[in-house]
Amino acid sequence: MPSPIRFTECNLNEPEINFLTLEELELIDLDCVDKTKDHCPFCETILPNLMSDRLRLAFESSKKGKLPPIEFCYIHNAELTIIPDGLEKNYPLDINFDELPDRIRNFKDNLEEIIEGTVRSYYRNFAIRYYKKNGSRKSATSMGLYGRFKELRPGYYGTKGNLIISDVLIKLFLNTGILTLAKTYPLEPMNYLTDVLVPETAMRLIFEDNGGNGSLDDAREIMVSSSDFGDWVHNDGTV
Repeated sequence: MPSPIRFTECNLNEPEINFLTLEELELIDLDCVDKTKDHCPFCETILPNLMSDRLRLAFESSKKGKLPPIEFCYIHNAELTIIPDGLEKNYPLDINFDELPDRIRNFKDNLEEIIEGTVRSYYRNFAIRYYKKNGSRKSATSMGLYGRFKELRPGYYGTKGNLIISDVLIKLFLNTGILTLAKTYPLEPMNYLTDVLVPETAMRLIFEDNGGNGSLDDAREIMVSSSDFGDWVHNDGTV
């Protein structure tokens, strides 16, 4: 599933977004929907009579030509598939983002061990392998980042969580001079922060959310599988 597209012609964030609950979705019988009325202009999927405010606004904008059909297709797929599936897997609709900075700072010592190379880090190993295979210049480009984008998203914390995590880590490790090129080579310090420390932090947040049960590898699997949900439900206001 591609990541959400940033909308430019139509602001879909002004109205309050009311997602359908699982119970509401179960009441929808798509076979009974009037197929002559509402359907996706891109994939022809029949749309339910009961739509959230966001989906209805997007549909009206698409009919008026203000929203490209493929962008509407992404939206209805999220509302009718990604979000219900995520709720069924107990991904959180509500996250206390205000407490994230303190939670992240609690990981400082462990993240420093990753920087020093004294503990195993899945994402450090992943980044170094990628950079050695593709070269530093190519790996640092937008196309290079796109090639590993799905692996680096912070799961159900979404782009909103990503911004908070990045901001705290910049203050902890870049502004203090802890993260240096000598320690991050072949990655630049900022690339090391985004490619290694951000996903390692998100993985630990998810591990904590699950009560410390399982392993970090289990948390990483949740992080990867919940990233589409996070992109749509906990975004930074750009989707």
